[in-house]
Amino acid sequence: MVSNPSSSTEVWINSKTSIKFPFEPYECQRIFMKNVIDVLDMVGRCEMIHTKRKKIQKLDAALESPTGTGKTLSLLCSTLAWVQKLKESKPMDFATWQSSGAGGAEKTEDKLKNSFIPTIFYASRTHSQLEQVVHELNRTEYKWVKTTILGSREHFCINQKVKKIKESNRQAHVCRGLVSKRSCHYYNKFDALTTDKANEILEKGEAMDIEDFVKIGTQNSICPYFMSRQRSETAELILLPYNYIIDPKMRRRYKLDLKNSIVIFDEAHNLESICESNASAELSSTSIALCIEELKKVLALLVEEEENAREEADNETEAFGTQKIDLTKKLIENLRTEDLMALLEKVFTLEENFDKLFESDQLKSVPPLDGKASDGAILLETLANSGCDGNSVERFVDVLRDAISYLLSKNEEVSLTEKGDGMESVADFLLSIYSTHAQEVAAAVGDEHIKLADRVDPATVARNCKLYIRKDSGKLVIKYFCFQASISMRMLKMRGVRNVLLASGTLSPIQAFTYNMGLNFGAILENEHALKQVPVLTSIVTRGKHGGLVGSFQNRKNIEYVSDVGESLIRVMETTPQGVLVFFSSYSQMDELVEVWKKTKRGASDSPETFWEKMEKTKKIAVEPRAKEQLAAVRLRYTQGVSEPHGAALLAVCRGKVSEGIDFCDAESRAVIIVGIPYPPIHDERVVLKKMYLDDLMGRKDLTNEPQSSRDWYQMEAFRAVNQAIGRVLRHKNDFGTVVLIDTRYASAKPEMFPKWLRNTISRCDSNNCALKTARFFKERGHLIENSKSEYIKKQAKTCKSFRQVKSQSASNPKDDITDITLEDMFSPANMKIEKKEKIEPRPIKYDSSSSSVFSLPTNEDELKVKKWEQENDSQTNVSSSSDLNKRKYKAETPGNSSGQHVVSGSEPPKKRKMVLLTRETLPEKYQNALNIPTSELTKGMSLDNQKQFVATLKGYKATNMEWQEVFQRLHQIFIPDRPDLFISCSNILRSEDKMKYIRRSLGMKINY
Repeated sequence: MVSNPSSSTEVWINSKTSIKFPFEPYECQRIFMKNVIDVLDMVGRCEMIHTKRKKIQKLDAALESPTGTGKTLSLLCSTLAWVQKLKESKPMDFATWQSSGAGGAEKTEDKLKNSFIPTIFYASRTHSQLEQVVHELNRTEYKWVKTTILGSREHFCINQKVKKIKESNRQAHVCRGLVSKRSCHYYNKFDALTTDKANEILEKGEAMDIEDFVKIGTQNSICPYFMSRQRSETAELILLPYNYIIDPKMRRRYKLDLKNSIVIFDEAHNLESICESNASAELSSTSIALCIEELKKVLALLVEEEENAREEADNETEAFGTQKIDLTKKLIENLRTEDLMALLEKVFTLEENFDKLFESDQLKSVPPLDGKASDGAILLETLANSGCDGNSVERFVDVLRDAISYLLSKNEEVSLTEKGDGMESVADFLLSIYSTHAQEVAAAVGDEHIKLADRVDPATVARNCKLYIRKDSGKLVIKYFCFQASISMRMLKMRGVRNVLLASGTLSPIQAFTYNMGLNFGAILENEHALKQVPVLTSIVTRGKHGGLVGSFQNRKNIEYVSDVGESLIRVMETTPQGVLVFFSSYSQMDELVEVWKKTKRGASDSPETFWEKMEKTKKIAVEPRAKEQLAAVRLRYTQGVSEPHGAALLAVCRGKVSEGIDFCDAESRAVIIVGIPYPPIHDERVVLKKMYLDDLMGRKDLTNEPQSSRDWYQMEAFRAVNQAIGRVLRHKNDFGTVVLIDTRYASAKPEMFPKWLRNTISRCDSNNCALKTARFFKERGHLIENSKSEYIKKQAKTCKSFRQVKSQSASNPKDDITDITLEDMFSPANMKIEKKEKIEPRPIKYDSSSSSVFSLPTNEDELKVKKWEQENDSQTNVSSSSDLNKRKYKAETPGNSSGQHVVSGSEPPKKRKMVLLTRETLPEKYQNALNIPTSELTKGMSLDNQKQFVATLKGYKATNMEWQEVFQRLHQIFIPDRPDLFISCSNILRSEDKMKYIRRSLGMKINY
């Protein structure tokens, strides 16, 4: 629903609070916002009573609401409305604030206000999700609220020297080095910026995402990374990824002040594992050895510099205190040789103690793992014996940080491999360990009488952790696993966080979730869908043709099970229009099943086709890749297939790149099928140790609440992944679809394992009945499906992103620009009419099969089809008729017709014309094989010059200023005579009408191999 902020609806949640919502909210949105306001109001009620004795304040909320019910919009509007009401009811009294001792008079008005009014931190998993938050915020009347978004240099930096570096840690090192030497003109211009001028540049009247910051920074030659960070000091709403607020190291790096703040975690279904991960740490003996070498280097440079400084001072004839000597003093004033020598000795001892620990009986073997494990207290003991405990760790880390800064200042004198990576790893490890343990957790949540500086026994927290060490190629890998998400949450509360709001479409099973988060929840909501009658059909398929469907690991190779799953999938694909999402438990399960389906015939042994061939005839198949950079091409293949008559199916993995983070709306997710139950990998280190920890916990008698068993946790993890995948089926109130769970074990699951809105839609059946019910479900919605087909094509054209032009002012090497190109950029249908680019003249180039390059093009396993030509010239085809679908289209070319115009006829071709059949089957076998070559193979072994020419050709073609004949000529120079197969395969990336001309000319020139 498109909204106009000027036409917002005022919604009264209670007698004191009204919310300006972009439209008349649904009942589920009213309920959601009321729960938020009730929790935010609870502090005031708690302050009025129990002033002398401790009162547990239930100030946090766990809010589950189905996907498509406007969670983000509801969270933003309710919290911002509440904060605005607080501003109006409690105006800033500067004298009162100053007399309270909270700060000094030098603070700006914005800082004063933020010390009194809660700041809202809005956290989500990825930056793409945060971009959507900005989009939703700009639909509301609250878009004027001062907002910023935090991210890494990888997303913000516009300095080409830093940007071209791929590793984020190295980017940070180089950036800090440039800043410290004032060698970055973007930072220098930012540093000279006044507050008024910065506000003038950034105030646009609406919230900005990362792309907006980068655009403004580029236009004004001002560093967007530091602009966003500076703006966070006075912002009322700060958008940031999860780890920036959960990870103690990131909080320290970005100087986040959480006192009196409201922290929102959107998409919080993964928050438990993220909290555990951020409270864990890892270090290798290789990093320790590198740290030692770097400290030696720093010590040698420092001694040399001190000697040079003394010598210069002795020989100086001018006034004492020149700029050069002052600079030298500044570089070494925080570092002393005796501190470095003491630190070096401690790191040596730490290295020796880890070697001894691995060989000692303090660590026990943990089958089936290769390494050894113990309780977390053993690590704390080892660190203390090495001279690093809770009292000395801050000085330990400070010296390491100063040493790293010193190395960074020596750009010309120190190689890139000696920029402090080892010292950084050791410092991060120690900081993670002692940040987790130092301010903890034995203290009651929300007890403001316990100071942050106070230390409690680290063993209190270590009981919730496991130390695991394994030897890999002779090197030790030390891992410290935290298995209590509540530790990270309670640390936030100890930092002064006022409210924590957790929201997601899939928190179920919510009882286990709230228990594990360890907060005092004043509101726990399992919301209904916007519609009373949820338009979803959910089928648990318990049996196939040969028997029960149990997707256990042992059953994967059972040919009867694999055949029944394949047949069930085919039956659902046949009866489901448009797009089908199929989720497997893991990549290995998906790969194994697909491999068998490609070899196994359906039905009798003399069946003419395999399961896979039948699937490909039923739907256009796309498979989720393991490599992230290939996802765009696979996504493009799937969305194009959805608009075709038979539709498409995307095979993906639970917890993978497709199961969350990508929005599949309407036609793209008419059915969600889940094969098996996605239990976590049973031999994974974290899984094995987590189960061991929970089993140990069950044996403890000092716990007030009954802990979760390892069996319950293992099942809960699986169903959380299932529920997240199920959430793909409904994205808004007008959406509809089916959910198919192919595994008998789902039938015995407790109802509360599934989201509340789904429970009444579930039924059990065999594969035949599932297909019949699915067909009936979609037949009843035939008119909606027909409408969605045309709407889907329009939506594709509207939402497709514009091609990203290379900035003319960029000083980057053209070699660096090549890797920014994706097939989605080049060949999205809505991008075909892009503004023409400058023509690039071809030049003779030879193919170098021996060269290598970093260039990579996202893979598309088959041809990329654009259906515009077929729709324009064959619009009367009846897609519902099987005979019509099998008709062949002929392209007729009149002899002597140099214009290249073509006439399309039916199944009977006109006589006396040269006919070319537009199917692969009529091509020579070698041509058919060439057309099956993945696009990713086109540039393998290609020289850099050829790569540049190849990319320039594709760019020019996509911009429609280049005819197919010129493409043919350019590619001919690149691939012929060395690789004619790749030359023919290039036809897959041309438009449909040009592809046939390209192939016909290849045949005419007798290009063969």
